[in-house]
Amino acid sequence: MSLNKLESWLTETPKHLVAALFSLAAAGIVLVIVILFVVSPQIAAIPNDPDAKAGPQPKSTKTGSSQLLVEVSGKTYRNNSTLNMGILDAPSATPAEGTKPADNGAPLPEPPKIDPQAQLNLDGVSDLTYPSSLTSVDTDTEAEVPTPSKTSKWAKKTPTKSPKSNQVKAGDPLNFAGLKAFFADLKNGDFTTMQRACWTITPEVFTDRFTTQPAQYALVEALGTAPEKTEVGLKWSGKFVEVSVSWSELSTHYSCPVLAYGGELDAVSVPDVTYVMERLLARNSYPLSPSDSEDNYPLLCSEWSPPAEFTEFSPRASEKLTLDEKGLIDDATFATLQKILESDIKLYTVKNEYPMYLRASESQLKEPSAYFFRDKDGSLCIGSVVEKR
Repeated sequence: MSLNKLESWLTETPKHLVAALFSLAAAGIVLVIVILFVVSPQIAAIPNDPDAKAGPQPKSTKTGSSQLLVEVSGKTYRNNSTLNMGILDAPSATPAEGTKPADNGAPLPEPPKIDPQAQLNLDGVSDLTYPSSLTSVDTDTEAEVPTPSKTSKWAKKTPTKSPKSNQVKAGDPLNFAGLKAFFADLKNGDFTTMQRACWTITPEVFTDRFTTQPAQYALVEALGTAPEKTEVGLKWSGKFVEVSVSWSELSTHYSCPVLAYGGELDAVSVPDVTYVMERLLARNSYPLSPSDSEDNYPLLCSEWSPPAEFTEFSPRASEKLTLDEKGLIDDATFATLQKILESDIKLYTVKNEYPMYLRASESQLKEPSAYFFRDKDGSLCIGSVVEKR
């Protein structure tokens, strides 16, 4: 090799090496991009279900629908509290999070007071009769309003009194004694009695929707308007809230209404599904009320047919939850519900509209999970429980 060729080779070789290194780096960057944006999302979409079989899976019945679920959203007591609805046309005693009351030296306006002469309006309905025969349940003891975030607090106890039932026949005159008792406690601010009697309502929801000063004012005002008859009961429409009472509730000794602030029922919330699971657990030891049984207050869905978007991720979600001969859940379901309650529960659904099937779990791709159905009328039932295997 001549001296000139040697000098040329020594000069050009580093350039070729640098170019090769740049080419390798560029190829590495492309590979990383492919992994991050193409491969990883496909891996993440694979359900964490050891029972899932390899091979093609059934497609969703909805053409073009996303395989991923969405988190349940909508107005609830948390994001649409009665304290922040402007019902009293005065600053709330509890300002919204992140805000401060105005400090301009002017005295705050006095909120409107409950009229001591306010009465329950029964104009046009006092002579109505029950459209069908009904059996309702009362309890001789008040239910214990729970704070059951830890199921270990539920000691094995035996109720000291048994429930009693009320029966009415089709054509019997409506009995408003239960609704009058509710209205009297509402007007007088006896919220403790109200909550103990209306124990089937989620406690956190009841506190905001029934017991705040704005809620009290809105409910008294609504129940002072003329009621109207509906297919399922009676309804009072106020300025801020619609108050509905079913025929069944009108046959009890204490009637607990369903509320729709702004004419819209609250969206289902985590405390709602949590309360259903807690009541199921409590029935195995010490029910929240002596009358809280599946026969008296059904929590399980009578029919269960979840959408394909759920069963694709978890085929066992199609298995309907059942009870034993005593009307209780088995030990495996009990343990699974405990695990779910101990996790950071999120609610997932296919589409945010009612009626709605929903999944309660820490993640839409992880077990354990519980599945529910929420109807348009606000009723909520549990359909399936899937343990982690």
